[in-house]
Amino acid sequence: MKAIATEIQKEAKRLRREGKSHREIAEILNVGLGTAFYYTRGIRLTDKQHRHLVAQSYNKGFGKLTADERRLASIKGGINNSKNLKQKYSRDHLIALLKDFYAQHKRIPTKRDFMPMYGSFFRNFGTWNNAIKIAGFSPNPVLFAKKYLANDGHQCDSFTEKIIDDWLTAKKIAHNRSVPYLGTRFTADFKIGNTLVEFFGLHNQLKRYDVLMKKKLKLVKKYKLKLIPLYPEDIFPVVKLNEKLKSVL
Repeated sequence: MKAIATEIQKEAKRLRREGKSHREIAEILNVGLGTAFYYTRGIRLTDKQHRHLVAQSYNKGFGKLTADERRLASIKGGINNSKNLKQKYSRDHLIALLKDFYAQHKRIPTKRDFMPMYGSFFRNFGTWNNAIKIAGFSPNPVLFAKKYLANDGHQCDSFTEKIIDDWLTAKKIAHNRSVPYLGTRFTADFKIGNTLVEFFGLHNQLKRYDVLMKKKLKLVKKYKLKLIPLYPEDIFPVVKLNEKLKSVL
C-alpha cells in the first residue's frame, strides 16, 4: 500500500508540473481534493500555466454567462464578488455535517476531515474553530501538540494516534502502545500480535523526523519485522483503517 501511495504522489506531482489544477488531479487519480493539495504542495506553476488555468476557469464559469448576465455581474462588482457567489452549503447545513460527524465517529472533526469543503466553512464562519464552537464543541488542539488519552486508557502522543487506538479498541483488537524495536531506544506506536503499526504523521515535513523514520525502516528490514505504516492520507479526510489493517482484523 505504501508503494501505491508513493506512485500516486509521484503522478500527482507530475500532473501538477504539467499545469493541471488540483481538482483535475483529484479526478484523474481518484483521490480527495485535500489529498491532491497535500501531494503537490510546494510546486509552483509557471505564468503560462497559471494564465491557462484562469482562462479555463473563466470558460467554465463567467464565460458561460449571457451578455446580460455578465453585464449585471460586472455592475455588482464582478462574478467572483462574494455577493454574487451562490454558496453551495448554508451555515445550518455545515453545522449539521459537523454534528453528524461527531455522532458517527464519536470525536470532534478536524479540518482535515472536511478539507474538500474547507472553503465553504471559511466563507461562512471565517475560521474552522469558529465553526466548531458554533456547533457546540471545543476546538481540537493542534495535532502533535499534547498527549491524548485513548478510550482504553492508553497514552497517545497525538490526536491521530488516539483515533487509531480507539479504532483498534472498537474492533476489539488487542494491542500495545510504544513497543521497543528489539530492545533498541526506538519504539513503534502500536504492536498487534507480531505486527508493528507506525503512524508516520510528519513524513516529508521535518528532516529530523524523516531521519528517524529511515532508521526504523532499516531495523524492520534488517530483522525482517512485520510493519504496517500509516500516513495522514490513511486517516484524513476518510479513515481507511479497515483497508490498511485488514491483515490484523
